[in-house]
Amino acid sequence: MNKKGMYLLIILLFSSNIGINAQKFLVKEGTASFKAKMPLNSYIGKTDDLQGVIDFKDGTLTFSVPVKSIKTDNEKRDGHMYELVKAEKNPNVVFKGKFIDDFNFEEKATQTLNATGDFTLAGVTREITIPIDLKLATENIIQLKASWSLLITDYNLERPNLAFLKINDKHDLSVDAILKKE
Repeated sequence: MNKKGMYLLIILLFSSNIGINAQKFLVKEGTASFKAKMPLNSYIGKTDDLQGVIDFKDGTLTFSVPVKSIKTDNEKRDGHMYELVKAEKNPNVVFKGKFIDDFNFEEKATQTLNATGDFTLAGVTREITIPIDLKLATENIIQLKASWSLLITDYNLERPNLAFLKINDKHDLSVDAILKKE
C-alpha cells in the first residue's frame, strides 16, 4: 500500500466513528409522563413539551419539562399539582446526566444504556440512575424510551390525598422521544 492509500485509510477509520460519535441529537418530538396511584384509582400526568439533547462526544444528556405543561385531564388536580411542586418558583423538571455505557452506532438493535445524573423536581435535586433504551432508526434519528420510579417524599413533597385516601409515595415516570442529529 502506498503512502497516500495509508493516509486515506487512517482518515476513513477515524472520521467514520468519531464523526458519528461527535454529534449532538436534539429532541424533535417527545412526551414525558408520570403515573400516580392510590387505592381504587390512578391518574396520569402527561406533556408533549419535552426538551432535550444528547451529546455523544462527551456522553452527556439533558432533558427538561415545563411543569405547567403537564396535564392530568383535571384542571383542579393540575392546579393542586402546580402548587405542590411550587411551579412558580421551580418552573421545570430537569435531568442532567452522563451515560455510564457507550452507545454503539454500528448496532441496529435497541441498546439499553444507564445514565447517572441529577434529577430536579420541586427545587430538590437528587442523584439517580436511569436505564435508557436507544435505537438508531436512521443515521440522523434516534428513538429513546426510558422509565423509572421515584418516591415523591424524597423530593420533600407531601403525598396529596383525595378525601381520606392518600396517593402512593411511588410514582412511575416515562419518557418517549425522537431525537434528530443537530
